[in-house]
Amino acid sequence: MAIVGRPNVGKSSLFNRLVGRPIAIVDPTPGTTRDRLIHTVRRDGLHFDVIDTGGIGIVDASNLEADVYRQVERAIGAADRIVFLVDGREGLAHLDRQVAARLRPLKDRVILAVNKLDHDGIDTEIHQFLSLGLGEPVGISAAQARNISGLVERLAEGLPAPAPEGPAETGRIAISVVGRRNVGKSSLTNALCGEERVIVADFAGTTRDAIDVPLDRPEGKFTLIDTAGLRKRSQIVEEDLEFYSACRTERAILRADVVMLVLDATDEVGTVDKKIAHFCAVENKPTILVVNKWDLAEGRATREDYATWLRDRLPGHAHAAVVFTSALTGAHVGECLRTAVELMEECRARISTSEMNRLLEDAVAKRRPRKMGPSPTKIYYATQADGIPPTIICFVNRTDWIEATWPRYFDHFLRERTPFRRCPIRILFKSRDSRFHGLEDEHSMVLGKHKADRRATLVRSRASQRRRAGGPQGGGTHGAGPAAADDQEEDG
Repeated sequence: MAIVGRPNVGKSSLFNRLVGRPIAIVDPTPGTTRDRLIHTVRRDGLHFDVIDTGGIGIVDASNLEADVYRQVERAIGAADRIVFLVDGREGLAHLDRQVAARLRPLKDRVILAVNKLDHDGIDTEIHQFLSLGLGEPVGISAAQARNISGLVERLAEGLPAPAPEGPAETGRIAISVVGRRNVGKSSLTNALCGEERVIVADFAGTTRDAIDVPLDRPEGKFTLIDTAGLRKRSQIVEEDLEFYSACRTERAILRADVVMLVLDATDEVGTVDKKIAHFCAVENKPTILVVNKWDLAEGRATREDYATWLRDRLPGHAHAAVVFTSALTGAHVGECLRTAVELMEECRARISTSEMNRLLEDAVAKRRPRKMGPSPTKIYYATQADGIPPTIICFVNRTDWIEATWPRYFDHFLRERTPFRRCPIRILFKSRDSRFHGLEDEHSMVLGKHKADRRATLVRSRASQRRRAGGPQGGGTHGAGPAAADDQEEDG
């Protein structure tokens, strides 16, 4: 199902309402949506994919009208049902007639929906749209969730009865493609897909939403998440679209199984690159350092020397996988997917409790934790818990007596002797329950990391900064609708 129409009729609001989550950015700025957003929806006994598109007839400040229209045409060609959305408040516009003329040859697949009928008093405005010649319109309100079920019923008319739902598809690896602006994230996504799936331009800020792209390749089944490029937090204004794009980039990292951090081989590693890498390390995300545009830098240094230089500048990823690619030529892009599969296999590996305790004994014998309290720190035993990434629980006498540098030593020790060579390892310390234990620990379980590593964020709104400082709470959603409010709530 593809949602099409002129700008600012509520296409992204309807998309978010059907999906049930604020995925598409909603803003009164015309041309906010540029790429096709696709998401699977299960409701009212139906299972279908809904596609959000850019506005037909936008006047884009970046001259991307032709690219946006090409994405809309692809959505129209692929859809079994097309929802032509119009604005019931503003009434029939000249641009609506132009869109209707384009869709009239596809009348059997088109459903005319009149949006923004928020109360009964304006329901009579629906009849003026009969002149478009696309059948009886359906009156809805995406913002107020009015008659959404009626629209879904119209979508199902004439289709075969839905088959019983089987188990949800599993086994797809979610890969988030992140990085700063203009490093080639969208070009890499298109190279992996083998088509122009997302818009690519020579200037920064082309991608705004986090775009999920299902991908079936010989290497496996994946969901690529192309994200907006990031800048320094001080340069992101809370009221701008870029703020909401950055919020979705952060959320895309959190829901990904593997993160591809795309870097520019022709440029220095910048502050934003380090900030993203630090965030991925703190969130324990298996990360691939993708060095893009390697065809422009090859010959200046060997891959081994460049990988060593790169890991020195990203200390939280001293063991991360490094892949050298060129999205423009397509060189070695498949290696990114193969590496993602290998990282997931590493994350799923299991070490028996007996083997883990043997490794723990060897590690303590080689370097015992330094005394941090009145009595020595004792580590009784360790075991691997279920989950991804690999999680090691060490039982100790006091969690607040753990030397800050010992977890990192144990991390390096395990990497040299276990399958966990390139994936993150979570090391937890838990106080052993005993009737002789004074229960004096502040926490029964702690994460073995430095205090600076326990909190990280890519986006912080200025309103939250003012709240922390105790100043006036200005700002707001700036007309960005429920999606923006959700982002600010999560950011806070």
